[in-house]
Amino acid sequence: MTDITAASRILADAFANHTLIAPLPGDIAPTTFEEAYEVQAATLELTGAKQAGWKLAVATRAAQEKIGADGPLVGPLFQGRILENGAKLTTNDLHFPNIEAEIAVVMASTPAPDATSSDILDHIESMHLAIEIADRRYHEKQPPIQTLADLNSTGYFVLGQEIENWRDLGFIGGKVTTKSDGEILATNDDPDAWPEIFGGLEYLVGFLAKRGQSLKAGDVVTTGACALPTISPHGKIEAIFDGLGTVTAEITTV
Repeated sequence: MTDITAASRILADAFANHTLIAPLPGDIAPTTFEEAYEVQAATLELTGAKQAGWKLAVATRAAQEKIGADGPLVGPLFQGRILENGAKLTTNDLHFPNIEAEIAVVMASTPAPDATSSDILDHIESMHLAIEIADRRYHEKQPPIQTLADLNSTGYFVLGQEIENWRDLGFIGGKVTTKSDGEILATNDDPDAWPEIFGGLEYLVGFLAKRGQSLKAGDVVTTGACALPTISPHGKIEAIFDGLGTVTAEITTV
């Protein structure tokens, strides 16, 4: 049986002390997505970290069906870890930096609990190109339920340039490429492999409503990887969105 207290203490300690851990012992580890969310919430409380937004992972229907999820997997973004374009990090800041080109929104106001994707448009202040640098606290990559419990692999987040006239773009998907020191990490030009941006936001609003929470003005929400997440231990990181712009960050070796 899942021991929420024991599991969250292990994960919170790993987050706070920037250490790596073995998989959670089988007698305390979550076995369902709902249990993983309980562990995640307890871990978040124990860390004392201040939340500044939300991250969505597994953001396409095909990926969700593969793992048996009813929507994207939800996790926190933290104050102090949402960085500006060109941000510099070091290998001391990260264990396994997983580079993801993403589209993010900054909220202007709170959508109603039953808001549809169309309703949510009027609550968005701005939309941005972004890089999520996801990270995990486990020595080895874990299955989705254990990853979700581990704060959904939250790490750092680079909020890039604002997308002008985003309402008119349709977001049918364009070519996206991630690079490290000029070498391609991943590329995607398949519209069907883009996250369902506004559908994901609708899911998030309903997800939070069930838990007595809501999106708030100023919240940053990143909507899922637009190209295959790829680990890069260091280097100049780029997320190139053809026709829209480029976001950069740098991870230096120490």
